[in-house]
Amino acid sequence: MTQSEASVELIPADAYPPLLPMPLRAEALLTLRSAETLASANSIIALRSASLREAVHELIRQMRSAGRTASWISVYAAAHEIRGLAGTAGLSATGRIANGFCHYLDAVARQRIEPELDVVKLHLDAIARSARTEADTARHGDAVARELSELVARKLSEINESETH
Repeated sequence: MTQSEASVELIPADAYPPLLPMPLRAEALLTLRSAETLASANSIIALRSASLREAVHELIRQMRSAGRTASWISVYAAAHEIRGLAGTAGLSATGRIANGFCHYLDAVARQRIEPELDVVKLHLDAIARSARTEADTARHGDAVARELSELVARKLSEINESETH
């Protein structure tokens, strides 16, 4: 158990009383899963897609700025947000690239080593480009995400090998 895990006290689930009685919970779940609710949610997301994309672009600016100062915690935090938000913003390749980057940063942090600057730069540039140019992303996003995923897999393998030696 890590120090951070030891400092967090888990609260038992039964400590939280249900907000709704069982029959109302079942009804609420049916409503949430209905075609009407899904259509309404998709409509709202479509209306907000420009602001969601702008939020992704702002996170990219923050991530690149943090990368210039080698503030890896801030780079990771922004990449983590991007990977969660990008898909909802219609930038799935951006989210996949950010996801691979997070895996890489997780691994180097576990090993307490510095990330390789070339790997960081490739990811920062790919994330920024994939979020900026929709036409290029549609054409090349999957290939770029796949290539970077292979790079991350190779780097993770190298890191894992260094753990065993």
